[in-house]
Amino acid sequence: MSQSVKTAFWVLLYAFIAALCLTLFAQIGGLVKYVFSLLAIYIGIRFFRRFETIGLRITFIAVAILLYFVTMVVFEMFKFIQQNPDVLA
Repeated sequence: MSQSVKTAFWVLLYAFIAALCLTLFAQIGGLVKYVFSLLAIYIGIRFFRRFETIGLRITFIAVAILLYFVTMVVFEMFKFIQQNPDVLA
C-alpha cells in the first residue's frame, strides 16, 4: 500500500470514530453522554498528535462533521422505523 492510501485510511477511520462518538453524544441522555464527548476529544487529540500537517487536520475535521451528519441521519431513520413498524408494511 502506498503512503497516501494509508494516510487516507487513517483519516477516514479517525473521522468515523469521532463522528460516531458525537452521534452517540447527541442521542444518549444522562451523564453517560459526556463519556462519548470526552472520547471524541481524545480521538481528535490522538489524530492531531499523529498527523501534524494543517491540511490533514482540516480534512479530519471536515470529514468528521460530514460523517456526523450522515450517521445522525442513519440513526434517526433506524429509530423512526423502530418506532413506526407500520411504515414498512
